[in-house]
Amino acid sequence: MNELKYVDPKADLTFKKVFGEHPDLITSLLNALLPLPEDGRIVSIEYLTPEIVPDDPLHKDSIVDVRCKDQKDRQFIVEMQMIWSPDYNQRALFNAAKAYSRELPAGGDYCNLKTVYSLNLLNDNLDLDVPQWYHLYRLEHHKVKGETIDGIQLVFVELKKFEPHTWPERKMAVLWLRFLTEIDGNTRKAPPELEANPEVRKALEMVEVAALTPEERARYDGFQDWLCRETRRANAEKRLKDAEKDLERLPELKAELDAAKSELDTAKSELDTAKSELDTAKSELDTAKSELDTAKFELDTAKFELDTAKSERDAAKSELDAAKSERDAAVEKMRQDKLRTARNLKAMNLANEQIAAATGLTAAEIDALQP
Repeated sequence: MNELKYVDPKADLTFKKVFGEHPDLITSLLNALLPLPEDGRIVSIEYLTPEIVPDDPLHKDSIVDVRCKDQKDRQFIVEMQMIWSPDYNQRALFNAAKAYSRELPAGGDYCNLKTVYSLNLLNDNLDLDVPQWYHLYRLEHHKVKGETIDGIQLVFVELKKFEPHTWPERKMAVLWLRFLTEIDGNTRKAPPELEANPEVRKALEMVEVAALTPEERARYDGFQDWLCRETRRANAEKRLKDAEKDLERLPELKAELDAAKSELDTAKSELDTAKSELDTAKSELDTAKSELDTAKFELDTAKFELDTAKSERDAAKSELDAAKSERDAAVEKMRQDKLRTARNLKAMNLANEQIAAATGLTAAEIDALQP
């Protein structure tokens, strides 16, 4: 079995060891992740106590992971939150507001107040149904873009949503976020891109198991055990709250269910009506098809009878034409016989009147006869 190479840099012990004891590393992290202008980058920092004590002892005390100020006296609060809860956003704002309000001594000029930046790294997802993983909150005019009031800026980074390719223009930010998301107790070898950067390589060396003292290893293991218990507790609380919400919505859900049932009954009734209408339409269609088949049969019969009549007509016409031809031939033969008889009678020198009486020919036809 392989020995562990690294511990999780997000754990309380290791995060504070890397970023709470090494000014160069926290400076690099803040410059990489905060929306600082080019002329407002951090040059040097001074660590402040992570405990923000209120002026009134009756008010709530606050302890953050890392707190520091830079060469311009701007304050920076850095929190590594392993488990998100609905009240965390307000806690982050509360701590930043407390640090901001304590900047100004009695009688001080408000113009001397410096911006407080709160960087919150979340190893969990905010209750936001959006794909974005980087969230910046500040006081900004609701209509005039870019018109802001300086004072407090809150940044929330959802580590589980982070994807390196989504921020190519911020190389150092990507390296630090990869350090926080890709290095843990299961890592046997760090990615070469992380080892190639001097600052990240320094951080890697500090989260090696070999770099921990026995006391630090015990504290780390204790934190991991606590984290497992807290994760289970947070999940159980979330399930309980979800169940309570569902329980509160029970009357509403029942009303919605009743409405859905009513709509379902209406839909079923409409469906039955539609089915009945469909059956009627099918019956009418079947009747129409039967009538159409009968009409087609009658049409075919009529066509057949028409074709037969045409054939009989053509046959009768043919017989009529033959009869006409026979009649014409008989008439012509009779005429030729009359003409022949008339010639013979004329040759016997009978008068035309006698020939006409015998043959029925006209005087003109008799005169036209050739001997």
